Amino acid sequence: MITTGSKYFYGVTVLATIAMVLYMLFVNPNDIGAVALGSLASAAALLGGLTSFTRDSTAHSVKEASAAATQPAPAAVWPLIVAVGIVMLVFGLATNPIVFVLGIVALVAGAVEWLVQDYASRASADSEFNSQLRGRLLHPLEFPVGAAVVVGIIAISFSRIMLNISKSAGAVVFIVVSSLVLVLGFLVALKPSMRGRAIGTLCSVGFVALVGAGIVTGISGERAELVEAAEEDHYSHMECGAEADKYFDKHPNNAVSLKSATLATITVRDGKMIATLSGLDAPVEKVTIPASSPVQVLFHNLDSEEHRLVAELGEKKVADTGVKEKSEQCTQLTGEDQVNVLTLNIRKPSIAAGPYKLTVPGLEGQEIEVYVP
Repeated sequence: MITTGSKYFYGVTVLATIAMVLYMLFVNPNDIGAVALGSLASAAALLGGLTSFTRDSTAHSVKEASAAATQPAPAAVWPLIVAVGIVMLVFGLATNPIVFVLGIVALVAGAVEWLVQDYASRASADSEFNSQLRGRLLHPLEFPVGAAVVVGIIAISFSRIMLNISKSAGAVVFIVVSSLVLVLGFLVALKPSMRGRAIGTLCSVGFVALVGAGIVTGISGERAELVEAAEEDHYSHMECGAEADKYFDKHPNNAVSLKSATLATITVRDGKMIATLSGLDAPVEKVTIPASSPVQVLFHNLDSEEHRLVAELGEKKVADTGVKEKSEQCTQLTGEDQVNVLTLNIRKPSIAAGPYKLTVPGLEGQEIEVYVP
């Protein structure tokens, strides 16, 4: 039934749809303006459908009017949450996938809460019973999810604080916070009278203070060395030359587990590079590695100087720029009578993307050919 009130919404729906089609044809089909007009048409259609369903909230009999006045529906924020979820869905399509996912979460959560609350509010004429019914249906879901959200907020806030302050101050903060938690737990266990509102108030104040500090430190950013690390990509940045790398060679392990299964061993002794296959003592000039299979090559340095093993694996393109750069993998600098391991997973045959070879920077003219069938 198309009621008087719903006609206005349906009219807006038709006009917004026509405007969206014209915008897409004559302006830009992928522009955010088309998304906005489509969102307006969808929202108006939804409101029109709801207005038609509720018949403009008009009661057709005295019995319906009395029943509606006897048990008013409880106030709820869930329609607003659903509306926010729809808006986030639309803007997420045009902006960021994370906003789209959050919109789905808000929409589903708000819809479920809204439906269950509406069902429970009409279960009987007793509002207390209806409230208990809603709790039995939703509390098993709300409490774990709410606890997970609170724990996540605490973890994120605490991480923002720790990433902002210095390492020495971080240790002090850890000690102070853990001591406060321990003392609070001891007092609660020792004096049960402290439980209840006092503990709830104290925890709430602590939560607000932690979140506030997390927001402030998050806005101010991470400490200087972490910013530098993010800009220079310390963890993957490596220079496969003879000189020490500032980040890659920091705290080298220079040790290999006995359980490491190696395909070959590269040894540097008296300035010479020697390659042997596992299980064989005779030196070889070529190492065969199967394609697309991870293998490990052991590097053993018997020189007094530090050396590193480098695998030169042809060239690779830099994103979509068309520029090519050398593709290399290497071990950290390895000290005298120390070992290191190099893990290789070569996907293309050497005849197509090679030549591939193993070298040791500083030992000029010496290399071991790597053959990938």
